[in-house]
Amino acid sequence: MIEQKNRFGTIHGLRGIAALGVVIYHLSGNLNPELETLLPGLINITFSYGYLGVPIFFVISGFVISYSTKSTNVTTKYAKSFIVRRSIRLDLTYWASIFFAISLLLMKNKILNTSEEIPPATDILIHMFYLQDILNVDPVISVVYWTLCLEVQFYLFYIFSLWLSCRISYENHLLISLCIAIPLGIFSVFLDLGLAEININGLFISNWHYFLMGILVCLAIREVRYTKFIFFSWIFFEIAVQVFSDFKAYSIAGVLCSSGLFAIWKLRGLNHFFTGRTLTYFGTISYTLYLVHPDIGWKTISFGKKIIGDNLLPWHSGVLLLTGIATSIAIAHIFHLAFEKPSQKLATRIKSESLTSALKSYFFPNKSNRKSEDSPQPEQYTSSASCSDKPDILDNNRSNTSKK
Repeated sequence: MIEQKNRFGTIHGLRGIAALGVVIYHLSGNLNPELETLLPGLINITFSYGYLGVPIFFVISGFVISYSTKSTNVTTKYAKSFIVRRSIRLDLTYWASIFFAISLLLMKNKILNTSEEIPPATDILIHMFYLQDILNVDPVISVVYWTLCLEVQFYLFYIFSLWLSCRISYENHLLISLCIAIPLGIFSVFLDLGLAEININGLFISNWHYFLMGILVCLAIREVRYTKFIFFSWIFFEIAVQVFSDFKAYSIAGVLCSSGLFAIWKLRGLNHFFTGRTLTYFGTISYTLYLVHPDIGWKTISFGKKIIGDNLLPWHSGVLLLTGIATSIAIAHIFHLAFEKPSQKLATRIKSESLTSALKSYFFPNKSNRKSEDSPQPEQYTSSASCSDKPDILDNNRSNTSKK
């Protein structure tokens, strides 16, 4: 759980909202048209837009990574450490979800007498390195993994741009990195709206502008020089392009999320909005919930429909939806405790120790190691990193950056 006194609780809560939106969107799709009969039209419409949690995730990720690398001299050593820590935080839980999904598929074939194809070992290996979309693997193991493939590319490109910018000029590295990120962002908008084309599958470029919106709003909130103007100019550009082409719900969600974060910051509410106990909990398990729900939640509902048979009534659909959501949450909680939380602790150690030393101290802890493990964990993936909400830090950030 995050400590409200020193983190942006709003970011954490938004992550929970985005995860719940995607979960409900996917699972409700297994129960139409019965749900449309059971629930009011407004609720069904809301469910149908749950997929907009994805661009919100992208914006949040840009915010988090930008804040976690603030005022950092991104040397080659730092870049390598960053990549290793990201890998540990994402990969172990992701790999566990892959083998969990395959196990469920085997069970489904046996219990429901289906014959769905089991991915061969080569396809599983390709998935483990986030290459399934680039290499056109079909079928994919889970419908949500494509976003992780993009996130990994976001991280690699952004840390590379910071590394290159720091080598050119540390004092101005943030602005130099924006000179790399913004032109790509412009091309990204055109790709996303169908105004340009690229013939390579699975690349992050068409979704880069969502991640960029998170970076820009973070820099604006940190009051880095010129970035408020850059942020508002970018939001104007995003809106203007859609006005003169076609409105896209994804882009609107990204604009609203990033603009909303800035407005909440101006109201001094980044540690007060969306910070209830329930949303905080869903923010904590959002990564694992996002990973496991398409398999365990969907299959739970399919199994229930198999038991009920052809006489599925509207109220049955409501019960099955709640059951699918509850099962997804329960499995996500277990995955968080069993895989994600240990990964976060190990990655945190690597931030201050070498990989070898961190592995030794993690698997062979002494009293001092245990004490450090019990301390608050910064920059957690699911808690949206170590985002300080102290006004003095934010207000002084521009001067600190200028001095360096």
